[in-house]
Amino acid sequence: MIKTNYDIIIIGAGVSGLILANEIIERTNKNILIIEKGKNKLINKNLCFWNQPSNILTTVAESSWENISIYIDGKRISLASQGIKYLRIKSSNLRKFFINKLRKKRNFTILNNQNIESVTNDKINIYIKIKENIYSSKLLFDSRIEEDDTEKNGLLQHFYGIEVIFKKNILNKGEVVLMDIQNKGNLFNFFYILPFSKNRALIETTYFSQKNLSLNEYKTDIKRYINKHFNGYEYKIKSYETGIIPMFKYKRFNSHNHIKIGLAGNWVKQSTGYSLQNCFLYSKQLVDCIIKEQKPEIKEKRILNFLDKTFCIFIKNNPKKSKFFFENFFKRNNPEILVKFMTNSANIFQIFRIIISLPKFHIIKSLLIDK
Repeated sequence: MIKTNYDIIIIGAGVSGLILANEIIERTNKNILIIEKGKNKLINKNLCFWNQPSNILTTVAESSWENISIYIDGKRISLASQGIKYLRIKSSNLRKFFINKLRKKRNFTILNNQNIESVTNDKINIYIKIKENIYSSKLLFDSRIEEDDTEKNGLLQHFYGIEVIFKKNILNKGEVVLMDIQNKGNLFNFFYILPFSKNRALIETTYFSQKNLSLNEYKTDIKRYINKHFNGYEYKIKSYETGIIPMFKYKRFNSHNHIKIGLAGNWVKQSTGYSLQNCFLYSKQLVDCIIKEQKPEIKEKRILNFLDKTFCIFIKNNPKKSKFFFENFFKRNNPEILVKFMTNSANIFQIFRIIISLPKFHIIKSLLIDK
């Protein structure tokens, strides 16, 4: 049995694991090992984020839009505001960016294609067994999701998107459609459009509901939407992407030296599905604790968590009224406040402004029903 010691081990070379590893490497001299079960994680996903607050990826994003729009019953709500941009980077390129950067450091190691057989903890050290090898560390950050952590009948954000290439230049490449809300009765559904050029875009159908749909239902959605909004122009499909994001908090069983991160650590914003900005924010907080030799902990904003949970309860219990909810949310708040909320950086006054803009009677009624 071969034993190797590290200061810190991270399980998972996903977005959270790589951003955390980079934060640790940049600010400490700790020896880090990343253990990844796959060879090329995060292939062909579009990761989108706001340019505020800025981070290391802000200047290397592959796409940038200043015009951000919401459509409700065909009426446009603009989120355009000076200084606010919506950015995109391919997940495979994000991985290459951080891996290339980290591999230049002597105190960084990554092991791909690894199947973890066991993780044990003697309260001082953590031991990870992989075949004939034991890897130990004082601290483990773990992105794996355990089956017992999930919530039954919880709200889900599920989506299916295709990257299409039209034969003609028919797209407004300067405008992102963040939400084009559809009338689906008991299902809350919207379309999301990222134009990469005048004839190439990601067109995605997204639902907030407790159950996902069949592949054929998603495909039918998209086909109908394209036929309706793009006048039957010919196109070909370049690629597709799909996903399910929980709109609830996972149960966390952190110890003083075994901490969940990423989706498993509730780093994804519950009400929106955005996670990239949280990865930077929470990684900084964890490394602050490491430097101070304190138990690594994240300082969550309870009032924002409560607002997120309230949003999700309302949508789950009132899918027919969700369009009215979002109309209030987007029309009665300026873009700066909306972006602050979506990036978890809103202050108490901005949070209060959002609360008073929402249909309070329906929200309170929904909360009481959910008890």
